[in-house]
Amino acid sequence: MEIQYFDHLNSTNETAKAAAMVGAAPFYTVVAKHQSAGVGRMGRSFASPEGGTYFSTVLRPKLARQKFGAITPFCAVAVHRAITELTGVSLDIKWINDLLLNGKKVCGILAVAGEDQKGEPFVVLGIGINTGRGNLPPELADIATCLPYDDIEGLIGRILFWLQNFESEIMAGSWVEYYRAHASCLGSAVTVIKNESSACATALDIDAEGGLLVLYENGTREFLRGGEISLRFR
Repeated sequence: MEIQYFDHLNSTNETAKAAAMVGAAPFYTVVAKHQSAGVGRMGRSFASPEGGTYFSTVLRPKLARQKFGAITPFCAVAVHRAITELTGVSLDIKWINDLLLNGKKVCGILAVAGEDQKGEPFVVLGIGINTGRGNLPPELADIATCLPYDDIEGLIGRILFWLQNFESEIMAGSWVEYYRAHASCLGSAVTVIKNESSACATALDIDAEGGLLVLYENGTREFLRGGEISLRFR
């Protein structure tokens, strides 16, 4: 397992993806103290001030392609396990890929799949955790917070430990119960946002591929495979 550390990168995901394209081995990992062009889901920018934990790691999955959708929520489980183990802090998982501390975002995950120059599949997992003592931009104060933890190397090492068995856990579906136990949305009213439209629903369950089962107000059910949800109050 090779880990490279940088003071600054535009994006750890882009650096790791470039390495994956030319054959980087499984769990080749890139870490940066600061990113100037960090990217979240749906192309959003991801604030990356110094003091945070920003890294991307290369996976070489041998899973069937229809199982790739489980990689992101499984990663949320791995990060949750690591943070809980190291800090004892209680976190919630927000479908698909965010971790919340007291209702505010503390971690985001972005998975990017591709094929290298030899046609071999890879997935780059980008993980950004707001660690440190509150150095986020003021404009994010209402929606994001920091995990008061400073051992960045130790945290990354523990997350990589929990990621090592991703294929066997995804195949067995053994991660799903953990996800359900910590998913803040299950049983709650949510707004489903996709294709620039929104609809009210209740979140019911998550399946072994990471899909979220929702019940819309008109009585129809759907397993969401993409899009976004937000919690709402009845």
